[in-house]
Amino acid sequence: MQKKAKVGNAMSKIFISHSSANNALALAIGRWLADNGWDEYFLDLEPAKGLAPGDRWQEKLKAAADRCEAVLFLISPAWRGSRWCLAEFLLAKQLGKTIFGVLVESVPLETLPKEMTAEWQLCDLVTGDQRQRILVSDDPLVPETEVSFAEGGLSRLKLGLRRAGLDPSSFPWPPPDDVKRFPYPGLRALEAEDAAVFFGREAAIVRGLDTLRTIRERGTERMFVILGASGAGKSSFLRAGLWPRLKRDDRNFLPLPTIRPERGVLNGATGLVVSLERQFREHGMPKTRAEIRQAVQTPERFEQLLGEIQTLHRSRLGSDAVLPTILICIDQGEELFSAEGE
Repeated sequence: MQKKAKVGNAMSKIFISHSSANNALALAIGRWLADNGWDEYFLDLEPAKGLAPGDRWQEKLKAAADRCEAVLFLISPAWRGSRWCLAEFLLAKQLGKTIFGVLVESVPLETLPKEMTAEWQLCDLVTGDQRQRILVSDDPLVPETEVSFAEGGLSRLKLGLRRAGLDPSSFPWPPPDDVKRFPYPGLRALEAEDAAVFFGREAAIVRGLDTLRTIRERGTERMFVILGASGAGKSSFLRAGLWPRLKRDDRNFLPLPTIRPERGVLNGATGLVVSLERQFREHGMPKTRAEIRQAVQTPERFEQLLGEIQTLHRSRLGSDAVLPTILICIDQGEELFSAEGE
């Protein structure tokens, strides 16, 4: 029987930001997330997932927001009027988090912060005749309360979470196409297929994803460097940590198969030409290595080649998709200081 290993058990993937006036609504959202597979979330009301007596609440909330992958803001008149809720939103934006604005009570959109409405599509759980009802309670804070959300809004929220790469399903172990794969590769780096058994770097992975989203949004930088001592696990962090998660977030990122320069960063067995060849083949439009090798000789043709990959990828996602940011992933970057690397 094939088993699946869960990734990131120590990390709350989704942070729920809400006003204390909407405690029942927040509990209901948490219940809905868990029922749909997103059981790794942070909600300050719940003792097991949130704050315990004696916790330094401001520090705990900031640490949880810093370690999560996405933030759900439950928007209501009380949320709009809370300075603390606004501070959480600005912090999440500054940290590069994936942000979801969720209307849980009617609020005129023009009264919300412009930073919320200008950049992110809000999800309306208020409007709609088809309702999903959830019974919640949390003695003594929340008496037994029935909460209802618009089913259409919940469906759109589920789609948005999946599109953001927050698929609730775990990375499978063993991989379906390699059921006898050994989980201990020795001195070799872990690969994308080993994402399920790569653990202990959850917070660093989240910070890396946040940084890349910030770079993508601001467009002021072009390089992200993973720096550490020899043997610290940089290659595994790139290949089994960041790469498979970026690949899931395919509406924003398109990471090319990882390049290992060795003595031939362009034409070697694990060089740029092979990486591009694999990418075109994956999209069902194969090109020969000779074609690609000729194209990467000049910046203009290289950019054109990347543009073709972006267009092919976007066509898979639908007419509303934007061009994804291509990531050229280079492992063992010090090997670039060779003749061909120059």
